[in-house]
Amino acid sequence: MRKGAVLIAALLLSCATLSAATNEALLTTLNCYFFFGGGVTKKNFNQPRTAEDYWKKAVNLVDLLPPEAPLFIGLQEMGHSREVVNFARIAAIRYNCSFQPIFVNGKDTFTGENVAGILRVGTGWWFSKEPTRDPELDSAISKHLIISLTNATTSLELCVVHLRRSVGRNGPQKQRAQDEALRKWAARQFKENPNANLVIFGDFNETKRVGTPEQSLAVLLQPDMPLHDAFEFYKGRAHTHANGKAYDRIIVSKAIVDGSAGLKFAGVFVNRHSHGKGEERLWYTDHFPVTARLLLPRPSAKETVKH
Repeated sequence: MRKGAVLIAALLLSCATLSAATNEALLTTLNCYFFFGGGVTKKNFNQPRTAEDYWKKAVNLVDLLPPEAPLFIGLQEMGHSREVVNFARIAAIRYNCSFQPIFVNGKDTFTGENVAGILRVGTGWWFSKEPTRDPELDSAISKHLIISLTNATTSLELCVVHLRRSVGRNGPQKQRAQDEALRKWAARQFKENPNANLVIFGDFNETKRVGTPEQSLAVLLQPDMPLHDAFEFYKGRAHTHANGKAYDRIIVSKAIVDGSAGLKFAGVFVNRHSHGKGEERLWYTDHFPVTARLLLPRPSAKETVKH
């Protein structure tokens, strides 16, 4: 079997409301808290046990997403391609539009979980390269996914991640090594295109407060790197988990913050919910969806004139 992404084309459902002329792009990340079906792992986690449990959790997860349909949703703690397809199907029903499931099998040997994504279809965005895993990131980060998108005016490079927790023997050092690997990956992208629209997002398992130098991900935000934590621009204290921590982050390039390459950062928001504690989290997740809003330049009057 080829090593590339699984793009399940059969899911391309009809869409009644999408338009290629959309002037914004929402990017969302959500840790789905063991959204596994049968056969993903033999370990006893809090994954669904029956078909009824599985579909109940799937619907609940999609209900946590933003009111507006995102362009792309990065997903963590997914089982396999089946889970991504089913998540995309339910999202399509909720938003009345099509989503393309994206899955590349990862290398996690403990839980068997993966990261994945779904792309909203019919917006004028599509893949400029096949979704993949980066060979140089592979040795450091078992759960990551690279997606390269383009539209008529610009391009967008996405990296979905789920980093290890900073626990256990040498846990903080191992987590920092993953952030360092992301820094090196980003540096390679900027060497190729200093003005790249680049987003690294997902569950960083970052336990330190936003903006503090003690953060493991602070290595991504050094002055010599054109990257910003979206929460730098967030009003109030950011938390993305039921325990009050901000594990989940969206890191955006300076080009996006400045709007210098066809996409302009317009804010970040968190869809908090009350289902993240006790037994209820088994049916939902203890993480909150985090979304960045990017604006695209509106076409000029000259461009919209029909000849």
